[in-house]
Amino acid sequence: MVVAFAPGGGSDRSARVIAQGLNELDDGFDVNVENKEGGSGAVGWATFMAERGNGNTLLVAETALNTLPLVYDVPFTYRDFTPLVMFAEDSRVVVAPADSEFRDCGDVIEASERGRVVVGSSGRTGADSLVVAELTEEGGSFDTVPYGSSGEVMTGLLGGQVDFAPTSAASVKPYLESGDLVPLCSMTAERYDDPVLGEVPTAREQGIDAEVTVWRGVFGAGEIADVQRDYWIAEIHEAMDSDTYRDYLADDLLLPADRSGDEFAAYLAEYDDRMREIYR
Repeated sequence: MVVAFAPGGGSDRSARVIAQGLNELDDGFDVNVENKEGGSGAVGWATFMAERGNGNTLLVAETALNTLPLVYDVPFTYRDFTPLVMFAEDSRVVVAPADSEFRDCGDVIEASERGRVVVGSSGRTGADSLVVAELTEEGGSFDTVPYGSSGEVMTGLLGGQVDFAPTSAASVKPYLESGDLVPLCSMTAERYDDPVLGEVPTAREQGIDAEVTVWRGVFGAGEIADVQRDYWIAEIHEAMDSDTYRDYLADDLLLPADRSGDEFAAYLAEYDDRMREIYR
């Protein structure tokens, strides 16, 4: 199983959860996760193209597989791989330092119309960049400080190097509980089902037409046989029916999802159209 990012990140964690779920089945699996990081995912995904027709290789990917080809000149799109199962959705919570003048996402948009507002982002093609793009589309104008990881974004926030930033729900929750950061809005369709994050209003509740959904899914290599595709869809579904998978969703504050085969492919096509609008 290939993951195109370094160990320890969200994509790596999701890959290891699915691999563990498969290995816990009584089917004799020995799934190994291989990290092929570099180029914001480009190295791993380009490498996986060489597996075309190989039904014994899997890829765990996420939203950047749609957005990376829109930003950089790479030799692939998601259509070069075989969609198997979309197993989770993620989003972002927009936060600011505790002493910030901002108290909601409308404040940052309005402030950017009057002067310089700096936002932290962990890359040009992932969830953080989508949040910045959505808020920009709603009238904001921000100076972006790029960081190499979400952990670095958090450090920048706590150190006062940026005015606000989008972050994952799981990573920011402890800082909201401690009072080191304040929530401005969530980019979810509905509020989180959580005692802390459930108090954070969505952007839409604040009159901002913005929502960010990050998908996580498993792909097969390009041009595998239908029987191979159907086999892996069934096995991944069985792996998802496990405590390992359910604990993963709860611990990472992810939204459960289950789109497979043609339904997953149709979702990706619609998602790709939306990303083209944002990155035009």
